[in-house]
Amino acid sequence: MGLLDDKRDSKQPQPDDDLWDDLLSETGVEEPPEKPAASTGKGKSRNRPEREERPSKRAKTPKLAKTPKLAKTPKPAKTPKPAKTPKAPEKSRSRAKGKGLSLSQLLILVLLGIVIVVAYLALARVFGQTPPAATPTSEAAAETLESVAAAETPTTVATVAPTATTAAKQLPENTPTPVQTPTPVPPVATQLDAHIKINPDNVDMRLQRGAEYLRLGAYEAALADFEHARRIDEQRAEVHLGLGQANYLLLNWPEAESDFLTAAALDPHLSEPHFGIGMLYYLQGRYQEAAKAFDKAAEINPDYAEAEAWLASASARFGDVVEAMGAAGRAISLTQESAIVHIARAWAYLAQNPPDVDAAQGALLYAQKLEPYGFELLIALARFYSDYRPERLVEAEQLAYYAQNWAKGDLERARALYALGHVYLAQNRKEDAKKALAEAADLTTYQGQVLLFGVIQDLERALAP
Repeated sequence: MGLLDDKRDSKQPQPDDDLWDDLLSETGVEEPPEKPAASTGKGKSRNRPEREERPSKRAKTPKLAKTPKLAKTPKPAKTPKPAKTPKAPEKSRSRAKGKGLSLSQLLILVLLGIVIVVAYLALARVFGQTPPAATPTSEAAAETLESVAAAETPTTVATVAPTATTAAKQLPENTPTPVQTPTPVPPVATQLDAHIKINPDNVDMRLQRGAEYLRLGAYEAALADFEHARRIDEQRAEVHLGLGQANYLLLNWPEAESDFLTAAALDPHLSEPHFGIGMLYYLQGRYQEAAKAFDKAAEINPDYAEAEAWLASASARFGDVVEAMGAAGRAISLTQESAIVHIARAWAYLAQNPPDVDAAQGALLYAQKLEPYGFELLIALARFYSDYRPERLVEAEQLAYYAQNWAKGDLERARALYALGHVYLAQNRKEDAKKALAEAADLTTYQGQVLLFGVIQDLERALAP
């Protein structure tokens, strides 16, 4: 039994030795002053970092055999640390220190912050609109300053303009607000402005800038340049041609006709004046006279595809199918990349008896591929659908709207409104047709006469019961 007891003792770990080793490694004390009571070793901290490897121990001898060194006295500052209590969970410690909040607490804080901001803004708005009340001190100071100023100021009193607040108080409640006069819009800037400023009487530069103004839609400025050029050189055909084009776009059609005729008389080799006369007659419904003018322009300039195209349209309008088809064919032979030549061919197809509606629609759709948003194409398609394709009246209305929105100048706007009113009549929407047609008539009235052909006829249809 004694041998078994010795072997059992040698195999079991010695809790006293391990405890002393841990205490020595933590405190740095080589030898403890006293050996505490027998410990079970169960109080070790599980989170203590691992100790560094020490050299292998010699054969352990019972620690009771060691005698403490009496010469060394324990340092009072380095007493053994008390046994550490188990650490609280990390979450509990952070909450105890105020570092963490629950979700409900965070929401409450956010709501409180929003309420504070809203209240601050409301107070700032109220105090910003309410003038601060004058304190007695400030009133007394103001009176003192006024008395001093009155004493130092001579008899002449300078009048001070009333502020906006006092002026508003003095006005009656029903006083209308004055309307500001709009500032005149300056002419469109061009590259020729500086040259004309240096040499204002240069006719060529005036003609070039007038043509640029026409392209940019500044019709009044163009008319001013052409009139200035006419005062310098009245015998130049290009000057009267420019005047005719500007007056045509400004709906001064009697003046435009006179200017075109003068330009054609001064230079018989110019084709543009005849084309301008043709457009004036066409829009007034004078189709036979328009066809003659277009034919003259195409005769002077055989490569004038646009003149041939409008000749075809004018001829189709008064029923000359042969001339319409011939002019449309000549226009397409000159170019196939212009939408106007295919539009003219469509009108020539419709002039046949019976009208070739499918061929006309094919020509218009081909023109639409070339110029999807061209003004003449939108007008032609809207009229075609309203007259020949009643199942596509909704599309016709949309096309007329597009033409109205993208119109340049009063003339194009009036033509777009006329097309829109025509579509409304096809839809039996007479009230809408009245408004559109009345506006078109107002835009094209000159000296009490509506110049645009067809508007009055459609307006009478809209007014009929």
